[in-house]
Amino acid sequence: MRWHNGAKSAFALGFDMDGDTIWRNKTRCLPNGDSYIKGPSIGQYGTKKGALRVLEILEEFSLKSTWFIPANIVMEHPDVVEKILDLGHEIGHHGLDHTGEYGATFEEQRERIERCQEIFLKYTGRRAVGFRPTGALLPETERWIYSEGGFVYSSAGISGEACSWYEVEGEPTHAVNIPCRDEQMDDYVQTVFHSYPAVLVGMPRIAPYENAYSNWIREVEGMVRMGNSGSTAFHPQIAGTPGRAVVFRSFCEYLASNRDVWCAPCIEIANYYKAVMEGNDDAH
Repeated sequence: MRWHNGAKSAFALGFDMDGDTIWRNKTRCLPNGDSYIKGPSIGQYGTKKGALRVLEILEEFSLKSTWFIPANIVMEHPDVVEKILDLGHEIGHHGLDHTGEYGATFEEQRERIERCQEIFLKYTGRRAVGFRPTGALLPETERWIYSEGGFVYSSAGISGEACSWYEVEGEPTHAVNIPCRDEQMDDYVQTVFHSYPAVLVGMPRIAPYENAYSNWIREVEGMVRMGNSGSTAFHPQIAGTPGRAVVFRSFCEYLASNRDVWCAPCIEIANYYKAVMEGNDDAH
């Protein structure tokens, strides 16, 4: 399909602003995890410095994006969240505290998701309409999310190459699936090989930045050629470091100058797709 202004591909710059939740709930649970002292500082760098640098670069090229943020991070860093919204970016649902656990029953999962929405409403004045889960959900929960739950789209990992109607157990919902290309477009995967085990303890190993930039360009070129769409899974604590920010800026410059790519927040892509699929001429 053709996208806004005749673009051949729709592309969302998606950021997971997890703060130090991954260390709090995952890394420190590994053997000797409490000794990984770099973990919390890396996450906190994303909310205190990295996010602001990323926002400056996005503003330079007039690019709008989507930020998936755990609700507890929304509470802990309301000033950063306010700045993200003030600059015209979207905030998406990313769980409560990045534990990857939503509960064992439909009732427990619904309550946890709604608790996050209440936090969003209190601190931002709005509920999230996009969902990037951090763990497994029951089919019953997913059906509720994309109907009565009020979510317009999903941007989960490993979910295809192009926008489509989001499916639960093979049955389409009324929500849009915006693939999160996290195996190719995740800056953690592309520039940080792994953090466990490593020497020094807790320190990531670093891949050449030029390789990551080349990979991202090739992926977008492939999306344009095949008419695909999707979102990144970038992180401000990664993309926002001085060296990586140089690479991220080059990528933004490429996106802003490429007329074949419509770079927009996930919600705009979802709404456009819905309008086209439902035969609304206003989409064009």
